[in-house]
Amino acid sequence: MPTFEYEVKKGPTEIIKGKIEAESRKSAVSRLRELGYFPLKVEEVYSASSNEKKDRKRITLSGWERIKLKDRNVFLRQLANLFESGMVLTRALRTIIEQTPNRAMIKVVEQIYEDVQKGSNLADAFEKHPKIFSPMYCSMVRAGETGGMLDEVLWRIVAFSEQEEELRGKVISALIYPVFLLIVGSIAIFILVSFVFPKFIAVFEDFNAQLPLPTIIVMKFCGFMGTWWWAVIFVGILFSLAMYSYFKTSEGKRQKDTFLLSFPVVGGVIQKYEMAKFARTFGTLMDNGVPVLTALKITGETMTNAVIRDEVQTTHDLVKEGESISDSLKKCPHFPPIVVSMFAVGEESGRIGIIAKRIADAYDIEVDRAVKAMVTLFEPTLIVIMGVIIGFLVIAMLLPMLTLSSAIGT
Repeated sequence: MPTFEYEVKKGPTEIIKGKIEAESRKSAVSRLRELGYFPLKVEEVYSASSNEKKDRKRITLSGWERIKLKDRNVFLRQLANLFESGMVLTRALRTIIEQTPNRAMIKVVEQIYEDVQKGSNLADAFEKHPKIFSPMYCSMVRAGETGGMLDEVLWRIVAFSEQEEELRGKVISALIYPVFLLIVGSIAIFILVSFVFPKFIAVFEDFNAQLPLPTIIVMKFCGFMGTWWWAVIFVGILFSLAMYSYFKTSEGKRQKDTFLLSFPVVGGVIQKYEMAKFARTFGTLMDNGVPVLTALKITGETMTNAVIRDEVQTTHDLVKEGESISDSLKKCPHFPPIVVSMFAVGEESGRIGIIAKRIADAYDIEVDRAVKAMVTLFEPTLIVIMGVIIGFLVIAMLLPMLTLSSAIGT
């Protein structure tokens, strides 16, 4: 029978460490709760052979091989269906390989198939592909394999991943039109000032007439763009690459995420999206018998926003020191009071997992509404800004034409 090392709370501040034998991690957590403890950390004591499996080299895909969220979810659903029907794991993986159209996904499933055939469990095989299967999935699969309920766990993962895909899809689809409008408008303005208006400027200069101030401003700008448009594009590309590289660093990403959270309307959408992701991930892990500290650590790694990820890490550290989850979340400025209150209720009733998933369901609806409100506000604002810019350019070109036509008529 497997042995588990545990770290539990007894009372407000007392923390107890020890070992316990149980059939699975979930069983160990249940037994500790029955003894009146609040499990913080429960980890299986692996043998040397198990550690060797964990230390195997992780497989990475080349830059051209990409696996979309949808491809991963299709694989998980197929695996859950085949395994539930009674098919052995290796045969299920071989069947999926034959039916998968994505070559990159085939490569990953083939590696998983080979590892399982050699005696590795599914969780260890998943861990070799961290960009596809997050630590959350690996922990849940390991709990399912240990407890003999892999089929049930796979369906929970499928439900979670499809909800995540649906939420992300709503955000992306809502932003497609505004982004398209911004790109088209910017290209139109660039073409006007770089290639079209400079031809009008040559005509104005031939007449040596007194030109209005807006026309002079546009003439100077168009003259610069007409000569140096290629340099503007080159500098723009260099600047974009530099900013992209900077935002890939931890400090750059943190500054960018801090700015986005403080930006009107957009910050609210991001906060709600992160709250939905946090609550659903944490609740799913808790429902599958993952200890609190492990669940918080894994949940923090799944957060997209670096600022909120740091706050989850702070919560993890405070809970490790003996504080409750709700008290720890109170010290995180981007966690709304309603979330803190709901977690307090979950801790009091011993139903944190269920409460967390209810929070996630509520925030899924909030994200949908917030995105629609943001797009409703953003589209007309963008149209007005583009209209003002293009209108100013057109009027600046028309004013001297009217002046010249009047002069010619007299």
